[in-house]
Amino acid sequence: MTATINITTGGTDDQGVSQSEAAGRHDLTVQPATGRAMVAIELLTAHPGNVRRDIHLDQEFLDSIAELGILTPLRITPAGSGVYRVIEGHRRLAAAEQLGLTEVRYDLAADREGDEAGQFLDMYATNHHRKGLSTLEEADALFAASASGASKRRIRKATGLSPDEVASALKAGGMSGLARETAAAFGQSITLDQAALFAEFADDDTAVNQIMNDICNGRTGQHLAERLRQERAGETARQQLITRLTADGFEITDEYPGARLLLTYLGHDGQDLTPETHAACPGRAVHLSSYTPPAVTHFCTDPDSHGHTSRFPGSALPDLSGNGTTGTDGADNPPAPGTAPTPDPARRLVIEGNKAWTAAANVRKRWLAGSLLARRTTPREAMPFITAQLLEMPTPVRDAITRASRSSLFQEITGGTIRHNENTGTWPAGRLALAILAVIAASYEERMDGDQGRFTWRTDRRYTQCPRDDAGAYFRFLASVGYELSPIEQAVAGGIPYTGDQPAEDLVTGETITAPDDSAVGGGDADHGEADEPGVVLPA
Repeated sequence: MTATINITTGGTDDQGVSQSEAAGRHDLTVQPATGRAMVAIELLTAHPGNVRRDIHLDQEFLDSIAELGILTPLRITPAGSGVYRVIEGHRRLAAAEQLGLTEVRYDLAADREGDEAGQFLDMYATNHHRKGLSTLEEADALFAASASGASKRRIRKATGLSPDEVASALKAGGMSGLARETAAAFGQSITLDQAALFAEFADDDTAVNQIMNDICNGRTGQHLAERLRQERAGETARQQLITRLTADGFEITDEYPGARLLLTYLGHDGQDLTPETHAACPGRAVHLSSYTPPAVTHFCTDPDSHGHTSRFPGSALPDLSGNGTTGTDGADNPPAPGTAPTPDPARRLVIEGNKAWTAAANVRKRWLAGSLLARRTTPREAMPFITAQLLEMPTPVRDAITRASRSSLFQEITGGTIRHNENTGTWPAGRLALAILAVIAASYEERMDGDQGRFTWRTDRRYTQCPRDDAGAYFRFLASVGYELSPIEQAVAGGIPYTGDQPAEDLVTGETITAPDDSAVGGGDADHGEADEPGVVLPA
């Protein structure tokens, strides 16, 4: 229920309206419950000289008004014949009209009636000096609302934010220390998702600074954060492994023991020593490689004292470090005890690349689900890509398309919003194209996934499930619709070798290195990258 302002001649009313000018008008009302001054939308007219050209009504803005109404009053002035001209608030007015509201809050500037110059000065002043909340201030407001009892659903309805954005805001609003200071320094130039990255790594100042530098360099921070998560998970797994080995009675050392102490070359009473047969020996010990996950090399701290003998008496052992010399019989002399193997740069590059490939895939699939395939309409760049893919049928599409829509990966990248058994007869055209794009994307993701799929980034592989050139075309399309390519994806998209996420790191020595074929690395699996040591090759 609304109450009409009673207007009589002489003086001004409580809205500052000249009563002699407003006599007889009964269109300005006050809601008793809220005290809000309201005006009927049908009595408002847009300013013919409105300087704001772009009245963009994004869904977030519309959702907020639908939930909360017009919170900031429109500035209006009488325009004669019972009509009011809007000076400031055209975007709010357009949103109210689109949502079917019948009245809006107002601030009546009666002194601007007929004062065209003053109206334009008001447009300037009300917008030029307006400063929006910083991203962290927005997060703090939503965090406080949540702490005061607002549910996530209520926050979503009031703000128009997605569930992921609300989660990011609540995470960011609760951080402290360097992470908060850093996020605050960015003002409005970061997103809620980026602010949440600072919150996620708030206990690690080094990581906070790394993310800050990544964002300052024009990147989103998402790929870096995924690599940091990998490192954290790897270190957690390493500590769990150390705890288990220690509980089992193993001595653990960071110093490489030397080849003659390795169980690989030892026996006892005619039986080859293995971790299982050596389990009761007081000298049991392990060396953990520095890579993640670490390779566990079993050895005995004192083979002679514990009655172990060499399995190959009189034979020179292979040089595991790469620093030994070759004898006249063609065998390598063993390295000195305690000499750690020299890591192969090409092997290190394979290990680094596999980690980067996995991290990039995680970020990419989240982006597909939360951005590209969550859109209401298909981007204009999609149809040429879709058409080319279906006409050419490149290897990954040809090999995976028949099962793509039924895979768990398809459900992951679509967020479960598109199912293979839906009735598509009622779908809008935009969603139809998006569904086809989702099938093609799932085909690529499936062929680039897993142990075989990660060969895609490498230039030395004669066969891959997803040829590098095809993956490059897919990545170039994703980049054209807003996806940020990681360094390894950039290398594939550009048709150039990958040399590491950080070129300054000692991953390569000199010119571009072609990683060796797995068979060239004796015994070890270069693609899993689980050891510093080259694989052990036993003498014949």
